[in-house]
Amino acid sequence: DLPILLSGPTGAGKSQLARRVFELKKSAGSIEASMVEVNCATLRGQMAMSALFGHVKGAFTGAASERKGLLKEADGGLLFLDEVAELGLDEQAMLLRALELKTFLPVGSDTEQKSSFQLICGSNEDLQKACKEGRFRRDLLARMNTWHFHLPGLKDRREDIEPNLDYELQNFSAKTGDLIRFN
Repeated sequence: DLPILLSGPTGAGKSQLARRVFELKKSAGSIEASMVEVNCATLRGQMAMSALFGHVKGAFTGAASERKGLLKEADGGLLFLDEVAELGLDEQAMLLRALELKTFLPVGSDTEQKSSFQLICGSNEDLQKACKEGRFRRDLLARMNTWHFHLPGLKDRREDIEPNLDYELQNFSAKTGDLIRFN
């Protein structure tokens, strides 16, 4: 149930590995709810806070209704934060609190929400370097780096190219009914 950090270049399979971990935990009955997957590179500013932690009605201009947030949605399940280095320092601080205390404050709320989830983070960036540069919180890295798996890029795993192509071609054939082969 401890956090897992997956590192490696884009396309190395971090998302697939996170989904596989979820599938195995779900089939073993050790996880109850669903997997919530977030690409942190798409979250910016106040919208990042709202997307992750939710908000109450009227918390900011345009907040016409309440939003529960992705951390609450992941309660009892698995939260995969891909490209976690893209989160701002404020979001990182709130995420650290949510990991440590299993509680967080939605934007504009005085009432804490509870959420217990398995966290898997993915990054193609050197997070130690990001910490030295002041772009990533060292305490958050220490908390989410309990288990660290580095996935090398496909260019460093040439033996995996053929099975990956076979897999993708089978998926394509199943979806379209067209059979494509390389010779």
